[in-house]
Order: sequence, then structure tokens, then C-alpha cells
Amino acid sequence: MIEGADNLFGTQLPTYTLVRGRRRTLSVEVRPHGDVIVRSPLRLSIPAIEVFLLERAEWIRERRREALAVRSELPRPSSPEEALHRGAIVNIRSMGHTYTSFPRWQRREAIRVFSDVITQVLPAIGVPGLRFRGLAVRSMRRRWGSCTNTGKITLNERLIIVPDDCIRAVIVHELCHLVHLNHSPAFRQLTRDVFPEIDEADAVLDKWSAILTESAPKTTSGAIGPAERRILPGAFDTW
Repeated sequence: MIEGADNLFGTQLPTYTLVRGRRRTLSVEVRPHGDVIVRSPLRLSIPAIEVFLLERAEWIRERRREALAVRSELPRPSSPEEALHRGAIVNIRSMGHTYTSFPRWQRREAIRVFSDVITQVLPAIGVPGLRFRGLAVRSMRRRWGSCTNTGKITLNERLIIVPDDCIRAVIVHELCHLVHLNHSPAFRQLTRDVFPEIDEADAVLDKWSAILTESAPKTTSGAIGPAERRILPGAFDTW
């Protein structure tokens, strides 16, 4: 594994994360943060994988350029004493917190804010809102929220870092699944009826997804090998 070789904002050698698994085909994904994730059959050779990447070099470059443009629009803490909270940078110490106490406070704040928004939104859902069976808040790597067919809403604890309208958009989206457990036109119309500005909030939330997907994937299944960080082949030396 090669650590520290990648830097979306600089000129260091670009890298990709190779994840091998029980699959037949190769795939490449550029995440909102700019990370390049390659998923490969277990025994495919590195030269074959890198030929595949070279054939898609321009597409990968373009996706990374787009990621950089989006990323540059987001607020970024500039010191360990700063953190993101509800769409803004806050100073941990000026709020009376330490590096260890702030995450615990922020999680409690997330539960409070999410619960308040749910209470505000539920009446607009109507009778199907009675199916709501509670809120769970936990860490999720790839999703902001989910809704089960039993009426339980789960929200990503990191949702508290995004602007308030984005928080409301996610909660409205999940609560509307109490009526439509799909993404049909009827579902989309209901979300707009409940929160008319949801399309604009979703567009902003898409940018914040770059923060949600910052980390490289970790694999725990015995069917999948460990993630390996590798330098991209020579054609990627400049972006």
C-alpha cells in the first residue's frame, strides 16, 4: 500500500484504490472526493488492470476535474481547532469543547436537530406518517439516510455537518418513503409538495457528498481481498 501519494489539489503522483473480489468484470469509480476506486476479479494481473485504466484515462481525468471544482466550493477547516457543523466552520474551543468532547456533543446535537425536523415534517406526510417507528442515528459511509418498510428512519450522524436545508431535504426524502417506498414520479412530487425547495437543497447536498465519501473503502467480507493503494500508470502523471 502506498500512503500519502495522492493529492487532489496538488501535483503529487495520483493513486487509485484497488479492491479485489469475487467478480468477473473490472469497474472504475471516481468518488465525489476525487478518489479513484477500481474493483477487480481476484486473480486479474496488475498490467491488465492498468491497461483498462489507461483506456479510460480521459474519463477519469474529467471526473476528477469535476470533483475538484465541486470540492473547492465547500468550506474547509484550516486548523485542528475548527470543525464543520450545520454548513459552517465552527471553532471547537470557542464553543467550550475539546477534541474529544466535541464529537460527542455534535452527535447529541444531531439527534436533537434531526428529531426536531421530523416532528415538524411528519404532519405534512398525513396519515402514512403514523407508520413512523422511530429514528436511529449512526455512522454510514455512503448514504445520508434510509427508511425501512417497517417505518424506521436511519440518518447518518455526519448529516449534521451540512446546511440546514440539506438536513431537511434528507429527512423529507426518507419520511416520504413512508408513503412511497420507491423513487417513482409520485414519490418525487410528494417530496416537492412537502418541501418545495428540495431540488435546490439536493443540488447543494450533492456537493457535500464529497465529504461523506472522503475515506477509501474498507473491506471485511472474506469474499473480498484487502483494499490496496497503487500509483496510477504513467499517462496519469499530470492532471
